[in-house]
Amino acid sequence: MESKLLSRKEFLSNSAKYAAGITAGMGALGLLTRNKAGAGIKTAEWPWGYVELDPEEARIRGHAGYWTGLGCSYGAFHAIISMLAEEIGEPYTLIPTEFLEWGRGGGWGWGTLCGGLIGALTAINLCWDKEKASKLGNELLGWYTIVEFPSDIGNQYAAEHKFTDNRCDIELTQTVAGSPLCHISVSNWCDKSRKKRTSTERSERCARLTGDVAAYAAQIMNDELKNQFQPLYETEESVKYCMGCHGPGMIDDTIGKMECIQCHGDHTGNFTSAEKVEDFSPTYKLYQNYPNPFNPSTTIRFSLPKAETVTLAVYDIHGRLVKNIINYEQYHAGSFEVTWDGKNNAGQPVSSGAYFARLYAGPHIESMKLKLVK
Repeated sequence: MESKLLSRKEFLSNSAKYAAGITAGMGALGLLTRNKAGAGIKTAEWPWGYVELDPEEARIRGHAGYWTGLGCSYGAFHAIISMLAEEIGEPYTLIPTEFLEWGRGGGWGWGTLCGGLIGALTAINLCWDKEKASKLGNELLGWYTIVEFPSDIGNQYAAEHKFTDNRCDIELTQTVAGSPLCHISVSNWCDKSRKKRTSTERSERCARLTGDVAAYAAQIMNDELKNQFQPLYETEESVKYCMGCHGPGMIDDTIGKMECIQCHGDHTGNFTSAEKVEDFSPTYKLYQNYPNPFNPSTTIRFSLPKAETVTLAVYDIHGRLVKNIINYEQYHAGSFEVTWDGKNNAGQPVSSGAYFARLYAGPHIESMKLKLVK
């Protein structure tokens, strides 16, 4: 008990000294300014600025930060801030990066916004003004919903022992979250990989994801610094469709940019029903389409272990909705097949290239890549 009390006293004493040091250091830099509310409160000027960083170093530090025991939010934040502290110095050397530990598991395990996103978005917001931070943050959030985690690079780094913590070097299953929410991202991966949330593989998956997020955040900030930033993500057509009714000027009863289908179904029309080919399936699964590559049509097969409400849609590589194939329909357990004719919702043939089919079946979300070659 005595040692614990002494540790607490030391902590309080050190905290007071640290706080005084921050105030003195920032005051010397001329970074403190009187709050415009006139209450005499002093806050640091913002933003703090940015210099070009190495995205691959951010990837490695993000992965290592996760495995310190402080988790994904700290890992992504520390990866970027520690590099800026080395390159710029104050004020980045004055911030305790451990304070972002709270974001792990979507905020102390609540499964809300992915902790990796929390850390990277906080770093972006420190570096850039409101307009630029919003632009970069929207890209990071949207990108997260449409790419596979862990990335090919993350899997490769682990296999080649390029990470500083190499406790798990196997190639891990890749999944598309379809959402920036931690509980959906993790649940989708656990469901497809057949691994438990408490497994080493799941932790390593989130460590690699943390590195992926930190790397992409550094990449888009580098692009912005060079005036070369071009967003890859565009708001889903289904979201635009829904907000046409539920946004300002109409019902005006919600706010958001996340894919609506997961929770509310697809009401855009232009869909068809799948044919049942087997009566039983032990698991959820979205099979590789056949033929693939294809022209002009291809067959998509999926399986359900129990009755579920199903949505199946095709997206382009930027996450834009191309075709609604199955629209929030109830299916019994079994395996089903449906044909995509290579046309979009307007009935027009789509161009050659890569596309993603995404299956929503109750809590299960799974994606697979298709290739149309003409």
